[in-house]
Amino acid sequence: MRIGELLVAKKLITSEQLEEALAEQRKTGRFLGEILVKRKLVSEIQAAQCLSEQLGLAFVNLVNYNIEPGIVQLLPKETAKKCIALPLFKSATSVTVAMANPLDLNAVDQIQKVMNLRIRPVFAVPSQIIKLIEEEYRKIEPAVLGNYSDEAPPEGPDSDLEQGASLAPVMSIVDSLIAKSVELGASDIHLEPAEGNFFCRYRIDGILHDMPQLQKKYEAGIISRVKIMANMDIAEKRLPQDGRIQTKVGEKNIDMRVSTFPTMHGENVVIRILDKTKSTLRLQDIGMDPAVLKVFAQIIVKPHGMILVTGPTGSGKTTTLYAVLNKINSLEKNIITMEDPIEYEVQRVRQSQVNVKAGLTFATGLRSIVRQDPDIIMIGEIRDRETAEIAIHAALTGHLVFSTLHTNDAAGAATRLADMGIEPFLVSSALACVVAQRLIRVLCNNCKEAYSPEPDVLKKLKIEPKADVKFYREKGCKKCHNTGYSGRLGIFEMFIPDDTVKRLIDKNVPVNELRDYAIKNGMKTLYEDAMDKLASGVTSSSEILRVTQED
Repeated sequence: MRIGELLVAKKLITSEQLEEALAEQRKTGRFLGEILVKRKLVSEIQAAQCLSEQLGLAFVNLVNYNIEPGIVQLLPKETAKKCIALPLFKSATSVTVAMANPLDLNAVDQIQKVMNLRIRPVFAVPSQIIKLIEEEYRKIEPAVLGNYSDEAPPEGPDSDLEQGASLAPVMSIVDSLIAKSVELGASDIHLEPAEGNFFCRYRIDGILHDMPQLQKKYEAGIISRVKIMANMDIAEKRLPQDGRIQTKVGEKNIDMRVSTFPTMHGENVVIRILDKTKSTLRLQDIGMDPAVLKVFAQIIVKPHGMILVTGPTGSGKTTTLYAVLNKINSLEKNIITMEDPIEYEVQRVRQSQVNVKAGLTFATGLRSIVRQDPDIIMIGEIRDRETAEIAIHAALTGHLVFSTLHTNDAAGAATRLADMGIEPFLVSSALACVVAQRLIRVLCNNCKEAYSPEPDVLKKLKIEPKADVKFYREKGCKKCHNTGYSGRLGIFEMFIPDDTVKRLIDKNVPVNELRDYAIKNGMKTLYEDAMDKLASGVTSSSEILRVTQED
């Protein structure tokens, strides 16, 4: 007897109500029990009990249920939330697990694989499972970062590494580290072995922050676990390795780039976190001065030419390019990118990722892109002469090309391309605009406080002492995790080559001459843009001095 017929036979619903629910099921594809519960025709418990009766699986009412102490440590919290499942108790041969859908064979297989035990699934009410997941894992979360009392993972031959990586405490620690980093908005996780210690740091808003120390006895297991997740060779400890992890934290799809590096005390691990569900900023929200933004918005819709965004690693160059793509993206334009890695997905943009092992580099990819009839090309970074030559050729033959370059200021981009071996007259002909940028932390609006800076601070900032000078500084509160800051904005300088600049580039003049000319003709420097944000209370003097490094 089907569940609907069973509910009618039990006189919990009428035949008419069943027909209406079945009609909705045909339209939406949702489970019949879910539809009946939503319509408040039956309770969650009644629906689950009927399903268990229909399928011959046990039903467990979790209200006031006593779960076996410590049993949840066998299953990482993220897996429990993803599968809506919770271990209840362990017998000699199996673990009984309450599941919202015990018929989901993929979920059953995943749980068995993670726990490395045979499981016996039983029905339970989804809302009860979700509630208990939060309650039960909260009890062990304080222990996750270093207070486990059970035995350390096995040490010795490399063959034992995989066994150590599969221990429940190790898996819970790694899952917790990833989940916490996403919660705090961290961009990187650093796992740092030292003599007698195992440190962990998160990079939040560009600054590294110490986290609670990890227990040294779990070091080998944690590093092996990360390497297994990233498809690395866990036995190779002498050479650096790179890998990738794709996972889900709550409703967020997270892509992580993993890098290991051998040190005297063990393998250092850095995990770069890319949140695929994070929406890219709009161009008007990245922090660009309105006057500069107005000019930049006119340049990025030109039919051809090269537009470069420059700055050191971690200065937000890629985010700016994504904001530009979102601004100019339209059905009339064919936009193709070559990235390393793809950090955000943009609708209707063809995005490709560098794969050096397979032979797909920026240069080889770019050669193929120009045969894909593109209007706009975005290259993640110009790293070598070959890529630069193809990009400039594309810009000179009717394409609009965006890319990034590592230079200290905007004017330095032209000389950097020349240093790569590109003829200066090609650079001057192709270059439409260069934007240099840095990222500054934004003061937390909940706790920032006004103050009058000391004379030595004003001197460093090159500001004349005035009685009415008032700035804001960081304080720290619960909302900003006691950092005093919340988020980051860009500071920018925009270099637009005019005819005079083009002639100077053709002559291959030093970068300081290009910069001096641009400033005399109205270019707002990074420092000047930063000072404007300081005066408006967006950031602090200490942050300005840290980022611009002005004496």
